[in-house]
Amino acid sequence: MKTIKQAAVGVAVAVAAMASAHAAPQTVGGVTWDPEYGLDFSSSSVQMHQIFEPDGTARGFGIVSTMNGTGQDQFCPGCELTIVYGGYTPASTEGGTTLYTGGYVRIYMNDGPSTINPSDPLTMNDDNVGLGTLWLDLAGHEYNGYTLRGTVNSMMPPNLSGLGQLDVVGGVAAQYFDTNMQAGGADLAFSSSFTQPYPGADNHVVGTGNFYGMTTAVPEPSTYVMLGGGLLALGFLRRRSQA
Repeated sequence: MKTIKQAAVGVAVAVAAMASAHAAPQTVGGVTWDPEYGLDFSSSSVQMHQIFEPDGTARGFGIVSTMNGTGQDQFCPGCELTIVYGGYTPASTEGGTTLYTGGYVRIYMNDGPSTINPSDPLTMNDDNVGLGTLWLDLAGHEYNGYTLRGTVNSMMPPNLSGLGQLDVVGGVAAQYFDTNMQAGGADLAFSSSFTQPYPGADNHVVGTGNFYGMTTAVPEPSTYVMLGGGLLALGFLRRRSQA
């Protein structure tokens, strides 16, 4: 009986270790966030660019500025997360609102040299974003017939806003964000606001953006081994005691 109790204690320790693995800050691909953050997962971008192509499709790029309440120097020390998106195709327009279908958003972790100043929109362009490791690959999630709802609130000065939803399709952090917990079973939701024209361009605006979602902390393999070994030992000892 004493041996069985000892095995049971071992299982309890393994379960406690698994719980602590869920609560600890999570680091994936050089990026760290706190799964216990009150909003679960939330990131913001103080610099986002949106460009409208001649055929009406929307694309753009940006940089992640905060993640679960921490700045870039904390969630990505010595690196940066840049965003590249595109493929959003206008499906219908009513008044100042356009509904888009399709689309993708890709987030890259770059730990090499950077020429981006997050506070200066003029330092970001197509050539210095999307570098490094594909951290999260997302596709537009269709909900109520659209993947992005874009609204033109005013033209002079420009004031554009967007709301949409995304599905995880790849990237080194994919398993942590594939939760189906947003509207219509999407994995992440996003919002954007553009209020500044880019100098010398009538199809390019600058603003901010946010991602919202739920994340899953995946226990380390060693935690599963501890738990599995404890359960096997407990089952074996129970069978012996019943023999």
